[in-house]
Amino acid sequence: MKLVLILVGVLAVGGWLALGLVIAQGPQPEIIVPAEIITKVGFLNISNTMITAWTVMAILIILSFLATRSMKLMPSGLQNFAEGVVGFLVGQCEEIAGEKNGRRFFSVVATIFLFIIVSNWFGLMPFFNAIGKTEDVGHHIFHEIEHYHGDGHLMGCESEVDPADAVALAECEELHFVGWKMDDAAGMVVAKPRAKDAEFEVHPGEEPSVTLDRYIVFLANEFADFEEPHAEGEAVDGHAAEEAPSAETVEAALAALNEGDKTPKVLLAEAESHGEGEEEAHGVASHALGEEVTVSGVSFEDSQKLGLVIPFFRSTFSDVNNTLAMGIVAFLCIEFWGFQALGFGYLKKFFNLNGVNSFVGILELLSEFIRIISFAFRLFGNIFAGEVLILMLTFLMPFLFVDVIYGLELFVGFIQASVFALLTLVFAVGAVEHHGEEEHHDGHHGEDAAADPHHHSGAVQAH
Repeated sequence: MKLVLILVGVLAVGGWLALGLVIAQGPQPEIIVPAEIITKVGFLNISNTMITAWTVMAILIILSFLATRSMKLMPSGLQNFAEGVVGFLVGQCEEIAGEKNGRRFFSVVATIFLFIIVSNWFGLMPFFNAIGKTEDVGHHIFHEIEHYHGDGHLMGCESEVDPADAVALAECEELHFVGWKMDDAAGMVVAKPRAKDAEFEVHPGEEPSVTLDRYIVFLANEFADFEEPHAEGEAVDGHAAEEAPSAETVEAALAALNEGDKTPKVLLAEAESHGEGEEEAHGVASHALGEEVTVSGVSFEDSQKLGLVIPFFRSTFSDVNNTLAMGIVAFLCIEFWGFQALGFGYLKKFFNLNGVNSFVGILELLSEFIRIISFAFRLFGNIFAGEVLILMLTFLMPFLFVDVIYGLELFVGFIQASVFALLTLVFAVGAVEHHGEEEHHDGHHGEDAAADPHHHSGAVQAH
């Protein structure tokens, strides 16, 4: 009987996994660390993480309005939930900082906690990293080739570089393009399940004309039934022979693309007359075939496109710029409270000329700024790693381990919001303390408090 149950369990898990691979497997993930730019408004780049942050702000504002628009003495529903959350946060602030300081710090600490936790949990919605606009990678590759050719530079080099200068070539950028084979590459789309990816690499210091030949062969390999001739290419600028396709290979690739019904088409430039019999074709000339074949563009009109879905929404704190901004805000608030409570005496813990204390003061000053980096990268690392893990498991084993990871990410989202908010609160308590003087607790009332053994201040000093 036990063997039958085990067999049924294995078959159930296998069937569940197979169902996920059929209907829910995402495209092969492309891990992009910087936030993607959706659009521009003047000089301002609107990224997908910024859109998510604005959406979270709108959610918090709307929920706050709905919870408080008809306040009742006996709360219920949304008002009851909101009062429970606020009461919990007030209690935590007063327990750590005392009643006076706890209420002073509450608004900032609570805002940080609520914004982070809602951002983290909102980032787990199923439409994240799935719905967006498309980046036309196929055209982008040719535009990059055209750009460097027009500037007269080698690929990846922003200035003129001698191909024999290995040191200068090492400073050039390696260009790496990745795209999915898609049926559409314009407007709002949903990432196609099981979309196959294609990669095209450009070595730094390569001639744009050589890159063009390699791109033509790449398109033929990916979109046409193309078999490369066995003839070897020629070595160019010190690169290996296979990196510079031969004339025979490029001609065969062009023929395969132009003869196919559903393949990209290489557009050849037409020569323009400039008087006295001189003619010039605008575009990038093939290295293998010479100026007789000058390419002005590539058309994907009748074929699959090579593109990527740039999601409209991405977790707010998977962008290090946002976590750094939160860290700076927390730092400024802490320093403000320190000056507000102690005046310029707050600087004594940093600038103390009393022997070894001067060295300790320098370390204290450094630690104040190091906190910003600590705040930023702790939150960024955890949220970005969770996002990558979900993307990978959605591609490899949807409907199986992803469910477990989503539960774990709910917990991680709460923990990260709590850690950020509590550290801000603890550092704020340390900033307003009178260093070198007798400490006192908010809530103690002189001799009355000392005389009453059952009296509790509710304050916990953080050192």
